[in-house]
Amino acid sequence: MSVIRSFTTKDVCAALGGINRSRLHTWAQLPPFCERPTRERSARRYAKADLLTFAVLQSLEDLLGIRRGDMGSVPAAVHHYVRAPRQASMEEWVFIPRDEGVVRLVKEQGIASPGWVVDMAKERERIDLYLGLAPPQREFPLITDVKSGRQ
Repeated sequence: MSVIRSFTTKDVCAALGGINRSRLHTWAQLPPFCERPTRERSARRYAKADLLTFAVLQSLEDLLGIRRGDMGSVPAAVHHYVRAPRQASMEEWVFIPRDEGVVRLVKEQGIASPGWVVDMAKERERIDLYLGLAPPQREFPLITDVKSGRQ
């Protein structure tokens, strides 16, 4: 049986490396999040797809220098891509169009309009690590001479 997990604002902020609540609140005012009904005196709840969408928005801002005010329909397009069923792969570079458009895999189609390319596999791994779904792995040095301990 599948357990549906939901996350609070505090959880999302922790998953994204301790971002402040006002930054998350600003993203929550963008589509598709602003279209969700809210109840008075009740905390917003987010799903894993929302966490992944927020992770991509954080990368767009922090790594690529995109301002929140210039995002427009980008969050909705990213969220639609994240929620669509697909097989996860080790390499998943996606193209996010600057203007209205559909987020798609880079290898499926050439890039003919302005936009951004994001490593979605890296974003998925970051969220999965926070959720404890993927154990952290690291590469160990290869020891060629076991008896002497030299490499």
